[in-house]
Amino acid sequence: MKLSGKVSYVFRKYPIVRFFAGLLFIGIILCFVFLFSKKNKVVPIIDSIVPPVGIPGDVVLINGKNFGNTRDISFVEFSGNKLTSSSYISWTDNCIKLVLPANVQDGLVVVGVNGELSNAALFANEIDIPVPVENSVHLTKPFIAGINVAKGKVGDLITINGTNFGESRNNSEVLFTIDYDNKIEENDLKSFSSLTENMIACESDGYEFWSNNEIRVRIPDGAYSGAIVVQSGGEKSDPVNFVVDSSVGKKSFSNKKIYLLQYTADVADVVTSDVSTITFRCPIPCKMASQPTIEITETIPEPILLNYQNNLIHQITKTRNNTPKTVFKQTFVLPVYRVESSVNLAKVTSLKKSDEDRFSLYLKPDAITPSDNEEVIALGKEIIKKEKNVYNQAKLVYKYLCENFRILSRPRKAESNPLDMFDDKFGDAYDFAVMYCAIMRSLGIPCVTDSGILIGTNMETRAHWWNEIYINGIGWLFVDVALGAGLEYEKWLDDSEDSMFYFGNMDNHHICFSRGWNQLKPFSKDNKIVQHPRSFALQSIWEEASEDTAKYSSYWSVPVVKGVY
Repeated sequence: MKLSGKVSYVFRKYPIVRFFAGLLFIGIILCFVFLFSKKNKVVPIIDSIVPPVGIPGDVVLINGKNFGNTRDISFVEFSGNKLTSSSYISWTDNCIKLVLPANVQDGLVVVGVNGELSNAALFANEIDIPVPVENSVHLTKPFIAGINVAKGKVGDLITINGTNFGESRNNSEVLFTIDYDNKIEENDLKSFSSLTENMIACESDGYEFWSNNEIRVRIPDGAYSGAIVVQSGGEKSDPVNFVVDSSVGKKSFSNKKIYLLQYTADVADVVTSDVSTITFRCPIPCKMASQPTIEITETIPEPILLNYQNNLIHQITKTRNNTPKTVFKQTFVLPVYRVESSVNLAKVTSLKKSDEDRFSLYLKPDAITPSDNEEVIALGKEIIKKEKNVYNQAKLVYKYLCENFRILSRPRKAESNPLDMFDDKFGDAYDFAVMYCAIMRSLGIPCVTDSGILIGTNMETRAHWWNEIYINGIGWLFVDVALGAGLEYEKWLDDSEDSMFYFGNMDNHHICFSRGWNQLKPFSKDNKIVQHPRSFALQSIWEEASEDTAKYSSYWSVPVVKGVY
């Protein structure tokens, strides 16, 4: 019997064969339908969110394509939370118009249409983050009627009364005199014209209250006797004289150098199962008394957020594998001053109980600071013995680390533990800075680990770490234990040969990118996070990729000096 006849006979005789053959045929048809629909599926795409920063109640436009002409069961999701029906104003194929709800959070935004999710775009809630906002408009300029005290120390809280300050601070500031390059004489407090380049704004965490008629603010680090000015709505008040009490100690800022810095970060070899969104957080140099201004002169490509938690935010979307490499380049110009301090030991006091909450972040352990480690606590007590003066305690710990541990010239592996110093009796600059910070906090002295770059005379740069300690009445004092211990680098002619110089003082060859550990939250809980330990900034997130990203490669350069002026 021929094969075809046998098959026909089996089909006629056995119903079960006919049943499974029918299932196979239907399965084949369904596979073809699935493959055809997958190949021709329409995926929503977000091109832009306007504006990218907003507050509850703002109207936001999501521009793109393939949204569909009616919403039906489609949705918009902010940071993992779907918007309710009342949030939508209109829905077209290329534009969704909506009102931000009261519980809107900053994070990634996606559009869902017919079971397909769009690429993710970034949105920031203005209430939760420090972002630039438009100046409020004043009919008259701010006016200072008086200050509750005529004299105060760095860190003291003062109350400024007057009018036209604005109902909220936004980007308004209180400016204090700072004596750069010794240009201001103590007996010449009324020459406001000479203060245009010698004023510093209070740090963001120094404002405790702001209303149209009253401001409560702390005297900032580096402040000097002279004028106080309120700047609001694009206008400045007339100056009011104020005396900064320097009886505990003071700092001098001199020998300014202006640096042109640049670094790059790139992403390549992306492998994605669908639509991959990759976000890079590129650190910005810190604004502080020794680095008073930071100018971002060039960013290529344009970031989606210019300053989010002291980072430039770049984001790319990839829809296919092995697309060309994307390079993010950022260039900064900033002045850096040499800082020297003088301290009156007899006037130094321990941290007040009332200030412990204000400095709690700098007194407790964190992701990189093991200040609760038993060996750390015991070593701190052993070093200071019966010394009660906190400045002397900090100096004793500095000298002990410099004299009893060997400094390595190059950083150890990223995953190395600073606590290895107890057994190895050596460490790199990161280990020294983290260990010093941990001991200081265990002793109740506020301390942060700074991260940035160290510049040699040959203009070569390296990632570097040092510390700041807080002393009542003076403010934050620099401490670089690694250089005190003899870290080798191409020294400058004005570098001090005294190993104690780097306790309380700092040269103008350090550039700071982060002050303490910067704990960031991801833009989406499902994102894959990349960290870069022992790098030029201390932050928990450098890169994050959407869950559809199978893999990619990235490279970050150490910031390089393109010019010194």
